[in-house]
Amino acid sequence: MERCLSIVHTMILCMLSSNVRIGKRSIVYYKASIVNLSCVGGVVIGNKCKIGCSPTRYHAGMPFYTRLLVDGQNSTITIGDNCRINGASIHASSNIEIGNNCVIASGVSIIDSNGHEVYSKDRTVGRDKPQPVNIGNNVWIGLNSVILKGTSIGDNCVVSVGSVVKGFFPKDSLIAGNPAVVVKHLKMEK
Repeated sequence: MERCLSIVHTMILCMLSSNVRIGKRSIVYYKASIVNLSCVGGVVIGNKCKIGCSPTRYHAGMPFYTRLLVDGQNSTITIGDNCRINGASIHASSNIEIGNNCVIASGVSIIDSNGHEVYSKDRTVGRDKPQPVNIGNNVWIGLNSVILKGTSIGDNCVVSVGSVVKGFFPKDSLIAGNPAVVVKHLKMEK
């Protein structure tokens, strides 16, 4: 029943959402949301992706539903092929790009803006300047991690549970901590 609801939900998103493209054999589970407030930008999801999933099948608990939010004038979220995003929040005011074969765990937040200005006498008005986020191919982002604006994560990286990530991280890195640093170089099998 849940799979049927999810297939219907994916079809409705494709038909009714402006500037939202969902690739072949991809599924957006029925409790996941895609919100596009952008005038020109939008959301592109590659082929064979699973956006959100059933909490009963998730090994670590999933207190959140997946949410993709695009709210800048030309902002975009681009997700490559064969990705799984489970209970994560991705908010683009500029541009967030996720490569192919990525796994993003529950509780992860990926944001390209702080939301508020740092130097402000009234925190309730104004927004800071966003900076793009780029996540390479075959990246695994662990539970409850935060990926901040201006971050670039290379191919084959693993982000450890609960990390707060900002900056440039080369391919094949194990990334951990707050603030996150490269703790190990991963020897990837060819």
